[in-house]
Amino acid sequence: MSNTTRRKTSMADIAKSAGVSEATVDRVLNGRGGVSRAKETSVLEWARKLKIDRALESVSVRWLRIAILMQQPVALYYVSLKQGFDVAQKAFEAQRVICAVTYFDSLEPASVVETIERATRKADALIIVAYEHPDITAALRHMSRSMPVVTLASDLPGTGRLAYVGIDNRCAGRVAGELMGRFLGDAGGKVLVMTGMHDFLGHEERESGFRSVLRRRFPNCDIVETVESREQSVITEDLTRDAFRRYPDLRGIYNISVGEEGVAAALLALDKARSTVFICHELTESSRRLLIEGSLDAVLDQNPAGEAMRSIEIVLRHYHRDPGIALPQQIPVTVLLRENLPPGD
Repeated sequence: MSNTTRRKTSMADIAKSAGVSEATVDRVLNGRGGVSRAKETSVLEWARKLKIDRALESVSVRWLRIAILMQQPVALYYVSLKQGFDVAQKAFEAQRVICAVTYFDSLEPASVVETIERATRKADALIIVAYEHPDITAALRHMSRSMPVVTLASDLPGTGRLAYVGIDNRCAGRVAGELMGRFLGDAGGKVLVMTGMHDFLGHEERESGFRSVLRRRFPNCDIVETVESREQSVITEDLTRDAFRRYPDLRGIYNISVGEEGVAAALLALDKARSTVFICHELTESSRRLLIEGSLDAVLDQNPAGEAMRSIEIVLRHYHRDPGIALPQQIPVTVLLRENLPPGD
């Protein structure tokens, strides 16, 4: 009787298929280190394809170092995002991942590019919140050839990035437009748009969505101007005061980016809080308080902690490390009013 029992896959089989030595296979499968990122990935892929007789998910592999680049945690969105990565670090400890957060010292293109190059020298992946600029795009396109790049909050589609994690910003802008139009009613009125930086694709998409809805559905709402805070919360109060000097009958403000506390402070000081519809993004301690007080009418939240977890999950799956969870692929846009605020911490 012929023996039809299938021969077990050996290290030699994997070495031949992956184009490496048996010693390299041994180092990868036994977690001894000293193997390049590309070779380790190839060995693990072929080990799975050939169904080697061992629990590959429990193989002791080297630590993955993920470089995370974002702005200084001054604006509360970035504080929440950093907290999300702290949680992800602990949640994915079994997958041997290190979340190495680096902050931009400056948002000037040359400084951003230098930070990208410095932070990724010993990294296996890059997660970044950045804006569009030819030099930044070129740097990320070059980086994506050697490691997975995930864009966060604002997409950079021309970079070869592995994935974008965040809300549909154009949809968020349309929702803001619908809210603004309905809150102002048939009379409409003058509306100010306050953006962070025009070069952030996410900010541009939010404004575009907002404008399209007001133009199509609420023609009596007149967007008089778009001002730019340059992502600096400290200047939004001055921008709001200046806007009311130019447009005393201003009736609505849509703040696309940071600094809702500055806008609210100006509205209160000018006695305009009750007569001005104010819509912003991100549920923070500040925006929660402003909603409860009544100086803020609606918040569009995108769950920065969830974004942090999702971006790490994507990198882990790229390296065939099962994160043990499956988060929603699309971060939902949540509309929060005073009456449906979730419980605070």
